[in-house]
Amino acid sequence: MNLSESVEEYLELLWVFEEKGEGLVRISMVSDGLGVSPPSAVQMLRKLEEQGLVNYVKREGVELTEKGRRAATRIIRNHRLIEALMKRTLGRDVDETVVCGMEHHMSREFADAVCTLLDHPRRCPHGNPIPPGECCKRDAVI
Repeated sequence: MNLSESVEEYLELLWVFEEKGEGLVRISMVSDGLGVSPPSAVQMLRKLEEQGLVNYVKREGVELTEKGRRAATRIIRNHRLIEALMKRTLGRDVDETVVCGMEHHMSREFADAVCTLLDHPRRCPHGNPIPPGECCKRDAVI
């Protein structure tokens, strides 16, 4: 599924709120988190709902659908793997601008290669869990 970077940013933000235990995410939380106006957030969320990526409940909030969660998990995984690569392999401080730019352009194969190179890390440098990929299942010790 080819999604724009903007769409992926919305999905990523919703995933992070979900990870923190939020139920329906309020529009103000989305607009504040992405630095957009509430009407712009509503407009995008309606588009995401048309694509089957979110469930939008007027005056209540929004949540990821299973399809949206799969796409968001891929972006979160890419993001956190790049953070781990920067810190552990390159010995660099995490540069969120670079990470955010790269996360949208990684193929699954590249993400799996980074994950394997790093010996399937479970957490990023910030302590957040890295969603496992197929490579983690394939390379698991039985």
